[in-house]
Amino acid sequence: MNDAWTVAIEALSWVELRRMNEDSALSRTINQLKVEDGDAVDEAKSLVFDVLKRRNTLDYLIDEALAPDELSLLDVGVRSFLRLYTYMTHYGGSSLQQVNDLAEHVRGLLGSKRLGPAEEAIEIIPHIRLPWDTFTPTEELAYRYFHPVWYVEYLQGCFDAQKVVEIIEPVETPKYIRVNTLKADEGVLDALHGLGFRFAKVPGLRYTYRVLDSPEGLVDTAPYREGKLILQDKASVLVGEVASPKPTDLVLDICAAPGVKTSHLAQLMGNRGRIVSVDYDERMLDSWRRLTEKMGVSNAEPVLADAAEPGELPTETADIVVLDPPCTGTGTFNESPSGKWRINRNSIRRMAHLQGRLLANSAAHVVGGGALIYSTCSVTVEENEALITEFLDRHPSFALEEATPRIGEPGLGHLAEAQRLYPSLHGCQGFFVAKLVKNVS
Repeated sequence: MNDAWTVAIEALSWVELRRMNEDSALSRTINQLKVEDGDAVDEAKSLVFDVLKRRNTLDYLIDEALAPDELSLLDVGVRSFLRLYTYMTHYGGSSLQQVNDLAEHVRGLLGSKRLGPAEEAIEIIPHIRLPWDTFTPTEELAYRYFHPVWYVEYLQGCFDAQKVVEIIEPVETPKYIRVNTLKADEGVLDALHGLGFRFAKVPGLRYTYRVLDSPEGLVDTAPYREGKLILQDKASVLVGEVASPKPTDLVLDICAAPGVKTSHLAQLMGNRGRIVSVDYDERMLDSWRRLTEKMGVSNAEPVLADAAEPGELPTETADIVVLDPPCTGTGTFNESPSGKWRINRNSIRRMAHLQGRLLANSAAHVVGGGALIYSTCSVTVEENEALITEFLDRHPSFALEEATPRIGEPGLGHLAEAQRLYPSLHGCQGFFVAKLVKNVS
C-alpha cells in the first residue's frame, strides 16, 4: 500500500503543478519512481481518480480544518497528501488504522518539518462535516456531485433542473471496442470469449461492442496488440457513422491525431478512396502514424498544418470533412476528472472562438453536395448549438441535415437534426454531433 500512496501523492502533485491530466501524471510518476508492482499501480490509479473526482469537496473539508489558514498556502506535496487523507477518511471506507498509517508514511516521505503546518488539521479532518444547511441550492449540487460552483451555475442557465442533475451526476461509463475489419472480422471476438471477456453489440453502430464486466487486460491480448480491435467510445464511433464515407470519397480529417477516427473512416471506406489527416502537432502526428500503421490503414496521409489559420489547409476540396476540434471536454469529466478543475467560464468562450475559426476554415474545403461533420466531447451550448447557429447564419450555402444513425437526443432548440449524448443517459461520453451539407450550386 505504501508504494500506491507514494505514487498517488506524486501524481496528484504533477496534476496540480503542470496542469497534466491524470493519465499523463500517473505515467510520468510510475516511470520516474520506477514502480513495477502492478497492484500498487492499479491502486494508485484508483486513488488518483477518486481524489480528483471530489477535489472541491475535499478542499472544502480541509480548509475548514486548517482555518484560519488555507490549503492553497501549503506545499504542493502536503496539499496532495491532505486530499488523499481526506478522501480515505470520508469517502474511501478506510479504517482509522489505515489513515494513521498513511500519515506516518507521509511523515517519512515528506519529513515532519514539511508536514508540520498540517499536523493539527490531520487530527481535525476526520471530525469535519459538510454544512449542508448553510449551502445555497447551487452550492449543494456542486458539493454533492463534485463540480465547480461556476459550472453548476452555468448548466442551470442552459438546462432545466432534472437535466442539470443528469449531466453532473457521477457515473461509471462503460468501455467499448470497435472490431477493425481491415484486419479481422467479428469472429475475432470468439478468441476473447475464450479468455473470459464478454461483449454486447451496440444497436445502431456497426462493429461496435460494449465491454461487459472489467476491460482490464484487454489491451494486453493478441487481437488488441495486432490492431484487430480498438477501444473507442461509442459516441466517437457515431461520428464516423454519421460521416459514412464512400470508397470513392476524398475525406479531410481535421484535428485528426491520434488517429482513432481516421482508422474508423478508413475501415468504412475499405481502405479505398483517400483520407487527408491534418493536425498542428508533430508529436501527435507521430502517434497518428503509429496507430494507423497498427490498424492497417493504407489510404490516409498525414499533413502538419494549423487548421485555425486561413490558407493552412490543403487547397483541394473534399467530399467529406470531419472536424473534431479541441474543446473544454465537459462531456468527459467522468473519465478525466482533472479537467473539471482546469477550466473556467472563460475557457468555454475561448474554445468556442477557436472552434469557430476551425469550422469556417474547414467549410471552405467542402465540395458542393459534400458534408461537414462537426463533433465535440462537450455539453456546453456555446461550443455546439450556438456555434452551429452562428455558422449557418454566416454560411447560407450550408444546411443542417439529420445526423444518423440516431442513438442520442435531438440537439437543443431548432437544431433537432443534431445529436446530444450524455453519460448518465447514454452510457458514453457527453457528446455533440452535427452534419452540415453544402448546396450543390
